[in-house]
Amino acid sequence: MSTKDLILSTAKDMISEVGFHKMTTANLARRAEISEGTIYRHFESKEDILQHILDNFDEKYQQLAGQCRARMSHNELSIEDLLGSHFAFVDANSADIKIVLGTYSILDLTRRSMARFIERMRGLFEEFLTRGMARGTVRGVAVHDTGMIIANMFFGLMRIKLYWPEYPDFSAEAVDFCRRSLIFVEEKERS
Repeated sequence: MSTKDLILSTAKDMISEVGFHKMTTANLARRAEISEGTIYRHFESKEDILQHILDNFDEKYQQLAGQCRARMSHNELSIEDLLGSHFAFVDANSADIKIVLGTYSILDLTRRSMARFIERMRGLFEEFLTRGMARGTVRGVAVHDTGMIIANMFFGLMRIKLYWPEYPDFSAEAVDFCRRSLIFVEEKERS
């Protein structure tokens, strides 16, 4: 692992544990077992470190969206696959998401990152709906509004999953609800 990656990984752990404002470059250096000067050779400030964490998170989501779009273009993406891949993304990136949610109300750079994440997610859901309506597999809906509803439903379930793990996981129920609400039942399934 490079020194830069070590700093980012350690910072991610610290921010998700103690919060952004309680993490200092001094205690980050101690935990990473490097000098504070080494941090400043790679990053301008702790805000710069956070920006890199947010940028990496954004890249990971864009990769997921790209994979979903590739499957959509081959008509190989079901609503179950689309939402399931998003729930798997939350599981795989829980520390990043906790950082975004934990700093959202106090830092502009995180607000911008969250807005991009929601907008990208909404756009992906809208594209799924538009393609499905064109193929006749998705009911006619107000695409923009429905995309935003699905994104916000997902966002709410994501928060429950991360912050209240004692509550049941409603991922399967959410997917089933979307399928029943949006997807036309194929002729062979009706009989």
